[in-house]
Amino acid sequence: MKGNLTIDNGNTSVKVAFFIGSQVVATNRFMRRDNRLLDRFISTYKPETAIICSTASTAASQRVEQLVEQRCRKLVRLTHETPLPIRLGYRTPQTLGRDRIATAVGAWCISQRLDKACDVLIIDAGTAITYDLVTADGCFVGGNIAPGLSLRFKSLHEHTGQLPLIDAEGDTPVVGYDTATAIRSGVLLGTLGEIKSHIADLKLSHPNLMVFITGGDGRMLHNRLADESIIHYEHLAAEGLNRIYLYNQANENL
Repeated sequence: MKGNLTIDNGNTSVKVAFFIGSQVVATNRFMRRDNRLLDRFISTYKPETAIICSTASTAASQRVEQLVEQRCRKLVRLTHETPLPIRLGYRTPQTLGRDRIATAVGAWCISQRLDKACDVLIIDAGTAITYDLVTADGCFVGGNIAPGLSLRFKSLHEHTGQLPLIDAEGDTPVVGYDTATAIRSGVLLGTLGEIKSHIADLKLSHPNLMVFITGGDGRMLHNRLADESIIHYEHLAAEGLNRIYLYNQANENL
């Protein structure tokens, strides 16, 4: 079947999706060191084309790209110079993470179907947590970058002499009753407070704000936020990458 493969080559894993037109058919996620899973995914769906964004090291990116180039007729590498359905208002677009571009495009395109008058905040909770703002008329204004949950837990463990390495699973009381819950509550409740504060601050200047959350920790944070106005969209980067490919295909840039 003809279709397009999207590859989000991140800091800790590779996320792939297979699209036919604008419809996602299949998705997968695997560790970068095992390209056999990527090869198996490609063999199963046989995409003709592919688009990739990468925040990984050059060597890791090259291994993934070489495999895709061998198996697909055309590979598009997303950069800040790739034609986009949105405008980049970022002062240093060459330093803008390609994954941030992809999620911004994905969220903005979805928001245009739901309410064209809304500005869009994208919260991507992965290794880092990024907060990016796209205006209703399609301008990527910029955003903030903060440590993700795993980085916060690891930094407390690695930069202190006694604190253990804790994860997000378990009791999270408002007041920790032992060291494990003190760390977990400090990290999780602090992150949730950060997210709520950022949303509230942006709504002062952008009252008609649509909020998306995505990334590896996106679902868990969305559940804990318990705010029905926030949209959890797991495959936002894949959606954005595919939209960028379709945009360039329609405008005969490929």
